[in-house]
Amino acid sequence: MSKDSGWGGNLVFFLLGASVGAAVALLYAPQEGEETRRLLGEKAGEYKDKASEVTANVTQAAKEKASVVSQSASDRASTVKDKVQELLNRGQSAAHDAIDKTADAAHATVNKTS
Repeated sequence: MSKDSGWGGNLVFFLLGASVGAAVALLYAPQEGEETRRLLGEKAGEYKDKASEVTANVTQAAKEKASVVSQSASDRASTVKDKVQELLNRGQSAAHDAIDKTADAAHATVNKTS
């Protein structure tokens, strides 16, 4: 695992803790109820925006890593395919050589007996 694998999760927990702390502070602040509700709404909107941004960043990073993994797998599959084709060609060549040698030996044997 990479060192930054829990970065997004840690940031989400930090933002959650910050929002709970802000909400508690606002509830105990000496303000009118309407002003407190307005301020809570603003802060909730800010944290929602930040959470959306973090989610978008994590999603983009995951897509990029998936693309890299997919390309790597495709490259490896192509390499394996090339190696298999090369082995198949060698096998066919060896089989043709063996058939030719056997045919030559058979012709030589037939020509000796004639």
